[in-house]
Amino acid sequence: MPTTATGETSPNQRERLWQIDFLTRFRGQVTRQDLVQRFGIALSNATRDFALYRQLAPDNLDYDHSDKVYRRTSHFQPLFTYDREHTLQTLTLGQGVGLEACAQPILVDAAPTLNQPNLETLAAMSRAIYAGKALSIAYVSISSGETFREIVPHSLVNTGLRWHARAYCRNHAEFRDFVLTRITAVDGTAAPVNIPVESITQDHDWQAIVSLELIPHPRAAYTRAIELDYGLESEQCIKLPVRAAMAGYLLRRWGVDCSPEATLNPEEYQLALRDPKRVASQVRLFIAPGFSVETGY
Repeated sequence: MPTTATGETSPNQRERLWQIDFLTRFRGQVTRQDLVQRFGIALSNATRDFALYRQLAPDNLDYDHSDKVYRRTSHFQPLFTYDREHTLQTLTLGQGVGLEACAQPILVDAAPTLNQPNLETLAAMSRAIYAGKALSIAYVSISSGETFREIVPHSLVNTGLRWHARAYCRNHAEFRDFVLTRITAVDGTAAPVNIPVESITQDHDWQAIVSLELIPHPRAAYTRAIELDYGLESEQCIKLPVRAAMAGYLLRRWGVDCSPEATLNPEEYQLALRDPKRVASQVRLFIAPGFSVETGY
């Protein structure tokens, strides 16, 4: 859990101070009602929490009297230290009842994460998404190296292997994915958003839902083992509705054989995509295992 930078407070107030800090950093603004609704406290208590926060971090907030909202200043410095994994989980799943870790008598281990986004980049992106604003970024791609782009982000995406922002790219006049770890600089002074062209409603691959059917690999020696892995009965398949923009990432993450005749090694690819030609006609599968650029599926 993040720990306060200064001062001694009760655990409950410390949690509310963290809420102010978190929303300011990742949303760009916070109100007293945010605390009232989150913690079920009186408005007067929320007022005292903001007074204490501004005492501890006097340069972090500006109060907008017309909108009755506290906004992040350009001098903002986090009052708390942030663990990246905790932050990503909070952005993904929301907040639970408490922030303290539970006692865990059973040892649980997991494969380590090899890459995580820079929290300042993540915060700038999440603020732009919340406010509906465009960003100027320096971006390093595998194909073209470092270039400067103007983007309009509308969503954050965790593919299971990396985090990216789904955004309208003004340089290419289309919606694209931008890996957060490849963003080297962010500037929030881009031109205003052209909503009829650049908003999430115009991202057709994001709005379109495609139905995937995943089956135990037909060349596997013992398909029953695979069925048990995924809770399937004999002859059953996994049916998944997924955004067209996300289909390739899902198939890659789960090692799904997308070749036309399921020809990949079943010891490595335990699942296969049913009717890959149909799916390829609806989504771009260039990163999916077994996809052939030459044949188009």
